[in-house]
Amino acid sequence: MSNTEAGGGAGGVGMPRGPIAWFAANPVAANLLMVFLIVAGAIAGSQLVVQNYPEFDVRRIAVKIPSPGASPREVQEDIVRRVEEAIVGISGVSRVIGTAKEGVGLIDVELETFADDEAVLNDVKGAIDTLENFPPRNAEQPDISLLRWRNDVVTIAVSSASATESDLRLAAENLRDALLALPAVSHIGLQGARDREIAVELSEEELRRNRLSIADIRQAIRRASLNLTFGELRTDAGGVVLQVVAKRKYSAEFKDIPLITRLDGTVVTLGDVARIREGFVDESVLTELDGAPGVLLRISATGRQSTREVRDTVVGFLDGYSPPGHVSVEVWDDKVELTVERLTRILGNAVIGAVLVFICLVAVFDLRVAFWTTFGIPLAFVGSLIFFAPADLTLNMGTLFAFFLMVGIVVDDAVVVGESIATERSRGGTALAAAISGARAVVGPLVVGAVTTMIALAPLLFITEGAWQIVRVIPWVALFVLAVSLAEAFLILPAHLSHDRPWSAPPLSGWQRAVRRWLDGVRDSVVAATVSWSVRHVWMAVAIGVGIVACAVLLLRQHEVRVLFAEGRASVSNMVQVELRLPAGSPFEATLAAAERFRDAAEAVNDDLEGTSVKSVTIVVGRILSTRPGDAELSGDHLATVRAHLYRHPIRVAQASEVERALRLRVGDVSGLQHVEYVTSRSKVRPNLAYSIRHDDPALLQDAAGKLRSALAAIPGVYGVYDNLSPGKRQLEVELTPAGKAAGLSPALLGAQLRARLHGAEAQRIQRGREEIEVVVRYPAERRRSLKELAGMRIDRPGGGEVPLSLVATLTEKQELAELTRIDGKPAVFIEAKADAAVITPIQARRLIEEGVLQELRAAHPGIAVERDGGARNERRVMETLAILVPLALIAMYAVMAAFLRSYWKPVVAAAGIPAAFAGAVLMHWILGWDFSFMSVFGIVAVSGVVVNDSLVLLDRYNIIRRDNEALPAIAAAAAATRHRFRAVLLTSLTTVLGLSPLLYERSDALLFLVPFVASMLGGLVMAGMFVLFLLPAMVMIADGRHE
Repeated sequence: MSNTEAGGGAGGVGMPRGPIAWFAANPVAANLLMVFLIVAGAIAGSQLVVQNYPEFDVRRIAVKIPSPGASPREVQEDIVRRVEEAIVGISGVSRVIGTAKEGVGLIDVELETFADDEAVLNDVKGAIDTLENFPPRNAEQPDISLLRWRNDVVTIAVSSASATESDLRLAAENLRDALLALPAVSHIGLQGARDREIAVELSEEELRRNRLSIADIRQAIRRASLNLTFGELRTDAGGVVLQVVAKRKYSAEFKDIPLITRLDGTVVTLGDVARIREGFVDESVLTELDGAPGVLLRISATGRQSTREVRDTVVGFLDGYSPPGHVSVEVWDDKVELTVERLTRILGNAVIGAVLVFICLVAVFDLRVAFWTTFGIPLAFVGSLIFFAPADLTLNMGTLFAFFLMVGIVVDDAVVVGESIATERSRGGTALAAAISGARAVVGPLVVGAVTTMIALAPLLFITEGAWQIVRVIPWVALFVLAVSLAEAFLILPAHLSHDRPWSAPPLSGWQRAVRRWLDGVRDSVVAATVSWSVRHVWMAVAIGVGIVACAVLLLRQHEVRVLFAEGRASVSNMVQVELRLPAGSPFEATLAAAERFRDAAEAVNDDLEGTSVKSVTIVVGRILSTRPGDAELSGDHLATVRAHLYRHPIRVAQASEVERALRLRVGDVSGLQHVEYVTSRSKVRPNLAYSIRHDDPALLQDAAGKLRSALAAIPGVYGVYDNLSPGKRQLEVELTPAGKAAGLSPALLGAQLRARLHGAEAQRIQRGREEIEVVVRYPAERRRSLKELAGMRIDRPGGGEVPLSLVATLTEKQELAELTRIDGKPAVFIEAKADAAVITPIQARRLIEEGVLQELRAAHPGIAVERDGGARNERRVMETLAILVPLALIAMYAVMAAFLRSYWKPVVAAAGIPAAFAGAVLMHWILGWDFSFMSVFGIVAVSGVVVNDSLVLLDRYNIIRRDNEALPAIAAAAAATRHRFRAVLLTSLTTVLGLSPLLYERSDALLFLVPFVASMLGGLVMAGMFVLFLLPAMVMIADGRHE
């Protein structure tokens, strides 16, 4: 009779009951469940949104208030201080950073970990709305927004060596409009280009001859260029709306605006007294792509858009797009390519790993057991995809990493159950009975292991700091993978192994028997002898384990294994960006010369490195391009960006960090530069060597910042030291003379006239397509470029007539800071630097600073506040959150294991393997010469789940042996439990090591970041396996109080 028939559907007479027995006796149900998981998982996976990164909650509110032409001190007094006083103290606000720059006030509101961002946003808006007489005159309305994360997809370069700036921008705008018409594309930003404006330029002589002022011109434009609906005529035939449609949109349309109508009927128009030109805002910007002027189109995915779909749509459109003559269009930066390559390579490595796991298992088990045990591993991951869409998960870096985190536990579940069934089968009896009893023998510890794993990962759900939020998806992915893994191991695998007929045939079956005999020999001689010694010399065995862990700690403390988190050797990037800052007020030409020097150095870097690294170089002068989604461009004549695009491996041998170092060495010191920052990350990482200083006394603040800056610069290997105390542009302070006051002038009246002539007076803004164009009235550029012209300007007196500016005012040159910063209402300074990982790590540099100059500053100035900032501050806030949640998770894990093991001490024994896994991970990093990174830590987390699983299985077996044989000595029970679990522990470690080992030799950009993770897993698994087999029995003796 077949097994199916014997099962009788719901369980035959005398057959064990329960879901495991029912599915084992009903292969049809098991196969249907398997097919459902495969088909539904494959369909769900094909429909998943693919993103570079999961959607982050930035947890910041940005308040931007432009005040064109205002100095930083004006902005601070009139805007920043008033806003921060209104919002400091709002519930849910963690920190308020106010920055006053020339022409704009920026207030960055950071939120508490568990604050409701929408509620805080409404509170901030309400607080600002209650300010009286705000915003001040000449300032624009506040722009208050909750920052949202955007996934950058692809950047398109539009370039031409012969087209004019206007034609080039027009070509870029036309391409942008065409792309935005595609359903998949929703957000495109222009980079490296100036905004359009319509300038009405007036000469002082024309104004004087016609007795006009700039204010008159502005009012005339506003009166003549407008659309206005002024009522409805209710006729018998129905309502008729009355309106004027006279809004002008192009420069030529403004010329006929009447200004003066003389008595003889002649009309003086705007075109008679002004030069009206349509051009670009009065700033300098140059973008060159391999020497040709260009404009960049930065395309982003918003919300839950699939970055891959957006990218494929854009690239497909460009394949058939015909740009205007002499204009070229190409993909400048493809951020999805790396994600696609990563997915492809992961699938390739997974296939290789599965083959290696199968080879390992088939050497020991029957072909049926080896095949179905191996098959269950990918089934767990494919089946888990069914739950992604309902849980609002996408396929991204976070979820892929979570899959890797679960590999060890999934392999462990499959191998432990398969080995347990094979062991029961070797004792005789039917295959069905062996499948049921073998699965039931380990169901308790494996389920408890899954529960403890979920509890351990649960604190990650509450991480809200910046890029750390990528780990928030891990608990959800772990839940789905573990659920399907357990279902496969206990409902599907027993049914496949419940058949009596083996698959292996000679000579394979003969080889398998030989391998099993050899393993049994190793178990009964080497392993048994070692375990016997361990349980009889428990304290010596524990001392050896503690010594190994101590060696690992010593390797870290002595920096034999360096700790590098964001700066690790395995950072993924195919570009090096250099951001240049010259002193504010530097001429555009000086900035261009500096950028060209870096460009030439980047092009020559290939001579200094193995292989060919640099593919192309782009410079943008007048802008700093943001690399972090959501960040705005910085603009100014003293700013520049140089970006070197790198070839992919294997053409490029060097890592991006090595290219950066070679570039720094080739460029050397460049005189006139205020700050140089090198960026090699796709998402610009906040510096881990950064501090903020606060004090009410600005003079003391500057002195303290100088000391800290000098201390950082004195540390070998620390470079790029920078603070925000850089001097701003030269200023001319205008003060009325007695003659000016006697002429009836006031500071407000004088300032308004000078502002309108030099900066310009906004007449109106017009919407043309997607662009908002400002119409500004001012003096022509030649009248705004010299002190002589300024001194000769004639000022209108209130009662009529004009006087020279030099007669009514004095001009005094001064210089203030380029920006003024406040944190939580106090003056503040930010200081940051970078550490060359080849010389010193950020952790070492921080220790030197915090044990030296910071202690001196705090001792000398009791009121000063110095805190870590940048990436280190994010790390601290994450640790503060985990410091609350991890102890709660540990208590819950302990309670679950204690209840299962019926012991207060054995849960401690089960968790003692985690330090062993840590030691193995560190030793593997030391052997391979890799730095210990953020990914290394998660490798240890992954191994911890395996070691707890194996420990629980062995402890459960020990308890069963003790319960069934009360007269058996504890030492004999511990040895018997270890003997029983030897093969499972060995195969779990060996199969996982073999499955992941191909990644250890991965050198592609796509998967290089996983190497430290794999190193931790391999070293941790080896050491954890040794712990479970040799040290855990000794610790069981201690826990039971039966040691010598």
